[in-house]
Amino acid sequence: MTTCVIEVNDYELRLATRGEVLASSPGQATLVDGRVEIGSAAMAVAWTHPRTSENRYWRDLNTAAIEHLGPRVRNHADLAWMQLEQLKTRGGNPSQVQFAVPGSMHTEQLSLLLGLAEATQLRTTALVDSAVAAGAGALGPGHWAHLDLQQHQAVITRLDVNEQVTRGLVEVLPDLGLNRLREACIRVITQCFVSHCRFDPRHHADTEQILQTQLDQWLGMLRQHPEIKLQLDYRGRRFDTRLTRSAIQDALIPLLSPLREALPAGATPVASHRLAAQPGFSACFAGVAVLPEKAVFMGMASLANASGTAQSLVVQLPAARTPSVQLTSAAAPVSDAPTHILDHDTARAVDHKPVYLLSRGGFARSAEAGGFCSVTRTAQGLELQPMTDARVRVNGQAVNRPQLLAAGDQITLLGASVLFTALRVLGPDAD
Repeated sequence: MTTCVIEVNDYELRLATRGEVLASSPGQATLVDGRVEIGSAAMAVAWTHPRTSENRYWRDLNTAAIEHLGPRVRNHADLAWMQLEQLKTRGGNPSQVQFAVPGSMHTEQLSLLLGLAEATQLRTTALVDSAVAAGAGALGPGHWAHLDLQQHQAVITRLDVNEQVTRGLVEVLPDLGLNRLREACIRVITQCFVSHCRFDPRHHADTEQILQTQLDQWLGMLRQHPEIKLQLDYRGRRFDTRLTRSAIQDALIPLLSPLREALPAGATPVASHRLAAQPGFSACFAGVAVLPEKAVFMGMASLANASGTAQSLVVQLPAARTPSVQLTSAAAPVSDAPTHILDHDTARAVDHKPVYLLSRGGFARSAEAGGFCSVTRTAQGLELQPMTDARVRVNGQAVNRPQLLAAGDQITLLGASVLFTALRVLGPDAD
């Protein structure tokens, strides 16, 4: 009998068989012309049908009555059942399932999930905490704090890893989810259009839907370029504006900071791929390791031969034999990290807004001025971010990814005569 693994995260439910993801679907439902759309199809029309849309049915999984999605949908459980049916069909109609579920789901919700699986003719053979599964797929020995995001909340899960990965305390941070981060990005983009075109795309349902649909693509482009051009077409007119990576980061860093502040003492943080993909992650979580995108499914592989029926939640699994994420020596304390960048006789203080180093020498706040890299203050110190295709060197070594700077590091550009130095400037009361 074919067994699949379904990871329950309402931002993106994923079904995999033998470690390969065969289907994924966001936790969104929308009633359109009497028909209930689920997943990506629902997302594509959710902002044009806001009164008949729902995205809280996994977080609030229960049988309490709802009325805004038509007579076929009596409660949130009905929507969850529809989504499981969709995933099962797209995943090739497996007969057995192993669920990886977040620590935020309580006992009553887990029982309801098992009933829904049975109603879709899926026999549940395992029910595993998803953070434990991710840890079992990738983490080396140590005390870890697994960080993950859902649509409406964040979850911090303590994991103790030796021969086994064992779950400790679970903390749920409400209102700190991906939807809130996306809303902040949309506000920044809207302000760009208002400022440059005097056009507010959120005043029109059609163009607001375009904002939401295009957002992931735009954020992906910003990971490659410090500034991008945006276009929207509405009623025969084209509206253009520009969006900078720094503007998005400035909006998201204050929202991500509470998650950083909530990290438990004595545990090394490790981030899910969902968290790591967010703009501002590097600034807030410098030096924090990121789990592989398939870590959950890698960890669930230890249950490949599980049989019978799941009776209780599994919160302990064998640790990975060859972990891909290991504990490393701690980064230098912020107090010992550099504070300024020196260019000839001018030292520029660096804060949480990027400072761009120019190929002709000098500094700028905008990438448009010709910067070849940026330097930003993070929780761990100053982080250098090379620009796309720039031939940046730190102490003579090529750098093509974000890197923390130490006091005395020299930054150069291949083929140019510029030289910048990271240095720590002491206050008047320093010892």
